[in-house]
Amino acid sequence: MTLIISLCAALFYGVADYSGSRGARVANSASITFVGQAAALCLLSVYLLITWSTPPPLESWLWTTGAGFGGAIALVSFYQAMSKGSMTVIAPIAAVIGLSVPVIAGFLQGERPKTVAWVGIAIAVVAVALVGDVLDKHDLPTSMNAIWMAIAAGFGFGMIFVCMAQASHDHGVWPLFCQRLVSVPTVAVLAFAQSRKVGVPRNAIGFALAAGILDTSANGLYLLATHTGMMSLVSVITALYPVSTVVLAMKFDHERLHRSQAVGMALAATSLVLVSM
Repeated sequence: MTLIISLCAALFYGVADYSGSRGARVANSASITFVGQAAALCLLSVYLLITWSTPPPLESWLWTTGAGFGGAIALVSFYQAMSKGSMTVIAPIAAVIGLSVPVIAGFLQGERPKTVAWVGIAIAVVAVALVGDVLDKHDLPTSMNAIWMAIAAGFGFGMIFVCMAQASHDHGVWPLFCQRLVSVPTVAVLAFAQSRKVGVPRNAIGFALAAGILDTSANGLYLLATHTGMMSLVSVITALYPVSTVVLAMKFDHERLHRSQAVGMALAATSLVLVSM
């Protein structure tokens, strides 16, 4: 069950990232992030009002605060990077770093996956890099500035994985609400700093809403998965989200699938099998 939930989280993350990057092509990335996450916050607020439950303890609030700040910085950096370069380069860079952070954190906390799972983790890193097409020429130029933003996004995603795994698992959607309660005003400040206004054109609203709602849903699925499995393994499966991002980029942006990417997708499937064992 943990494997299925983690795969669903990866799928949602991948589609959310594609949607956000498409919206960032016609509006600044912080505004796209703000609109999407504000919509998610509204939905979470309505849900909590209808199904009121006991709020989580202070410790959980502190962990989700960290996830909120990390997520705000990660998504703004990621969407900006994706809008300035090839998705098949940016997404895997962020994913490899985002994968490494929780694996290291989990090991330091005492998690000890079996040997076969470690092999799967190593293969997953290679798979994500190959899906990123590191061995071939890219259809779109990717500047070093975009790459640095992808690296920053990766650390932010890793921060989300670590902090959300530490949040309370017994208080429903409260951790998601707490996270968005921090990320939304943070992103608003970043959006205002970028363009002195917070707003997106009509043709980008759909992308923004999809990005925010799907990203929040993915966070919820990840939180649920860490309740039944080790953070280091759940984060590895979730970090394979660039596969869905690349598939969408090929379908709608006509980016070509090179041989190394096909090998990477096969390795991604192999890593899933090993990690799930």
